[in-house]
Amino acid sequence: MVSSSVRSARQVVEDLFATLPVRDADAFVAALAPDAVFEIPFPIPGMPERLEGREAIREHLAQRWSGLSGIEVHGVCPTVYESTEDGVLFVENEVDMTVPGAPRARVRTSVNVVHVRDGEVTLFRDYMDTARIARITS
Repeated sequence: MVSSSVRSARQVVEDLFATLPVRDADAFVAALAPDAVFEIPFPIPGMPERLEGREAIREHLAQRWSGLSGIEVHGVCPTVYESTEDGVLFVENEVDMTVPGAPRARVRTSVNVVHVRDGEVTLFRDYMDTARIARITS
């Protein structure tokens, strides 16, 4: 029986994506289980494929997001889909942003698979648009 104080998996994911516009790694990892796993199946060179634990994930995100300082994020627009497996959700993520030298645009940046257990994210698999990331961080 699930306690009524535990947020639904969908609410956990929606709250997690709400932290993204400010690129605050501490806020992001606050939603993660201590032993959470962050996977990047198609990384760009120099990017890890798998991170384990809140601190490793926090360090990676803080470094990754600091390299995007010229990008202005106006909003993050996730579309969350629940699967038939309890606590597994899929997210199509679009970001409303301005990249230096380009007009403001709303772009699909990633598709994510997120596993939630007892109100915490245990797995965040990030199928990001690594080609776009490589272009804007070069």
